[in-house]
Amino acid sequence: MLRPEPMSKLVLCGLNSDLPQVSHILSQQKLVHMIDYDGEADGFTSGGSLEYGATVSGNLVRVRSLLKILSAEPAPPGVSRPANAVETEITERLDSLEQEVLALNEKHRTAIQQQKEGQTRLEMLRQFEPLGLPLEVYDPYESLTVFTGTLPEKTELDITDAEILTAGDMLAVFVLQDSAEAAERTLAQHGFRALEAPSGNGLPTDVIAALELNLEVLETEENALEHELDALAQRHGQWLVAAEEHLAAQAEKSELPLKLAQSENTFVLEGWLPESDLTRLKAALNEINLELEIEATDDTPPVKLDNPTPVKPFELFTKLYAIPDHRELDPSVLLFLGYPLFFGMMIGDLGYGLVYFLLGYMLVTKYGHSEELLQLGKIIRIAGASTMFFGTFAFAEAFGFELYWLAHELPYHVLHKSSSEDVAFMLLATGGIGLFYVTLGLMLGFWNMLVLHDLKHAVQEKFSWIMILWGGLMFIPPWLFGTSLIGTRLGLTEELELWGGLAGFLAGLGLAVAGEGIVAIVEVPSIFVQVISYVRIAALGIADYGLAHAFNGMAFDIGFTGVSAIFAILILVVGQTVVITLGLIGSGINALRLQYVECFPKFFVGGGTDYAPFGYTRKYTNEMETTV
Repeated sequence: MLRPEPMSKLVLCGLNSDLPQVSHILSQQKLVHMIDYDGEADGFTSGGSLEYGATVSGNLVRVRSLLKILSAEPAPPGVSRPANAVETEITERLDSLEQEVLALNEKHRTAIQQQKEGQTRLEMLRQFEPLGLPLEVYDPYESLTVFTGTLPEKTELDITDAEILTAGDMLAVFVLQDSAEAAERTLAQHGFRALEAPSGNGLPTDVIAALELNLEVLETEENALEHELDALAQRHGQWLVAAEEHLAAQAEKSELPLKLAQSENTFVLEGWLPESDLTRLKAALNEINLELEIEATDDTPPVKLDNPTPVKPFELFTKLYAIPDHRELDPSVLLFLGYPLFFGMMIGDLGYGLVYFLLGYMLVTKYGHSEELLQLGKIIRIAGASTMFFGTFAFAEAFGFELYWLAHELPYHVLHKSSSEDVAFMLLATGGIGLFYVTLGLMLGFWNMLVLHDLKHAVQEKFSWIMILWGGLMFIPPWLFGTSLIGTRLGLTEELELWGGLAGFLAGLGLAVAGEGIVAIVEVPSIFVQVISYVRIAALGIADYGLAHAFNGMAFDIGFTGVSAIFAILILVVGQTVVITLGLIGSGINALRLQYVECFPKFFVGGGTDYAPFGYTRKYTNEMETTV
């Protein structure tokens, strides 16, 4: 915890004949972060895929195609199936299922295409229907040219040797060949837009009736085929999901030689693994004749974060910002402590907290097959619980309503967001939280500087700013406003606070300038602004309460009797939905912003490479199980 796991670089040598077994074990263990062969060693080349790779890849493409056709969505992982059973079923079921699905899909696509073509023809026929002419009259003639299309209504045309028919803006002109060119020029001058006449025989009205009947039949056929495809998805979808997972894992195994160096008879594999897992890997490879060495190196290892289970979800936010350097502190614990605290304080409502908790629970249970959504759901669930806690014990509030009965039951003063005194306290308290977090960030930065550089850099670039911050907060309020902000709470005299603070401020500024140059002077105001930035915790909470209170007040002003009740309920539902949505987005982003912008830059460098061990994470299949 707080630091990434120590990593070891291993070199694994063995016979090419053992590669399939080695690949299988490494995939199962999921411990080794592979280093791709750079092609520099004499006598070695990058390997090629294992023999079964082509077959597996082909089947994988087929299965993924079927999943796409059937639109089969993976269900949340349940009991995993033995991988060897799934592999047997692929041999037994894939061919017949593919034939059935492709045949149905082709019929379905044909029905859809025929409907599209029918709709296009129907639109054309309806355009020509007002003219009342049989379709065959539009066929080409030896002595006549036929112009069909649209023309602005009430346009007078003077065309020689022509028969002109109009209906609304539709126009049909039958003109002798010798006069066709002149007729075309005349039509163009009057804004004529040509339309190709539909082919066929009979009156458009009759053709339209028959076509509409045919389209109904096609729609019925399409729906029936769609239901058949849906039924196949229901019967085979989850099996296809399991098959896709197994084949993807097998394909990855087959590609292991692409990452290592091979000679005619041997291979050399390099990679990283956590020091604590070395014994486990050796035990797994014990039955194969291999040479495994741990190489002492200054190379930069990948980073595997090491956090307890409750903190694990917040690694999502850490990695979203940056992967830590393997030598620096992991900020995930800070996110675990700060994010729910800020989120809960910003909203501080029992009702909204319950909604967020249930939303997080839904993401975990319904979309748990997605690692990102799973972790996000856990974070929202924790944030919702924090919101419920503050909504109950700090504010006694639910859905923007103050719970006066609860406030009287609690043995202390509950904060009211409508009270100016309580608001002032909230602003001051959140400013104090800001002071703590900014100071903590600088202290963590001091530690990282000690590890990454030396004491001199740590003092000049981090400790100096602690002196500037605390010294400034000690001397500026008494100097400008004649009031103490920190000194009295620390038991200091006015003189000691004023002059001690000034001395600390100037000493810190001198150290900062020595370390960062004259630009440090320009950055001094920003350190105090960052502290004040945490006041947004209280400000957002008050704003959300005000918005909810406004919607609730509008609904109750209208009243819940008679027809007015419909509008009142509508305002209440819409208003609460708006507050819940804005609260989740606004508080979620700002709770993260206070970490990313105000705290992380003080200590978090990043630039590491995420630990990605060779092996496929199975959710629906299990290689360790066997078929009975």
